[in-house]
Amino acid sequence: TIVIYFFVLDKLTPSQRHCCMSRIRGKNTKPEILVRKGLHARGFRFRLHNKKLPGSPDLVLPKYGVAIMVNGCFWHGHKGCRYATKPKTNVEFWETKIARNRHRDEVTNAHLEALGWHVITVWECELRGKSIVASRLDALAEEIREAGVAKSKLKELYKRNRAESKMALREMMERQAQLEKEINDLYPIPQRIKIDSRIDE
Repeated sequence: TIVIYFFVLDKLTPSQRHCCMSRIRGKNTKPEILVRKGLHARGFRFRLHNKKLPGSPDLVLPKYGVAIMVNGCFWHGHKGCRYATKPKTNVEFWETKIARNRHRDEVTNAHLEALGWHVITVWECELRGKSIVASRLDALAEEIREAGVAKSKLKELYKRNRAESKMALREMMERQAQLEKEINDLYPIPQRIKIDSRIDE
């Protein structure tokens, strides 16, 4: 009886498989909550599922210019991961679905990076075991800080370049005015010609 019982659990019908898969949440998953708690404990504040950004990143840290994706290894086809297994039934469907998810992830990350965001992907397999979780969250916190420093430097460089551009424009206009004055001193225009050259309004 015990052998038959486990055999039935392992071999789900298509409808049972669909029911199980449909109950898996896309938001507020256990790995995502682990990342939230870990970052909050390390002093970070963030926004969740910002729909104004491509892909609605799971966590967004505007201060540091960081968008974090917490991905399930199965659903996002984590390469080389032992948790990224495919069901033995309906193989073509799952291969197509996972390939589509991976392609969407690549496009979303490219869009975010083009908008100036530093994108970090945290995989489900990196959050298994207390010591592993702590190590991954420490590394994540360090990467966020480094991204924040890079963002500050880029912002400062932009401000400096803008200030330098304004100064260069002002100096050019001053030189132009000086040249015009020198030309007028060397080749003065008679007052009569100045008066005749005026356009009546």
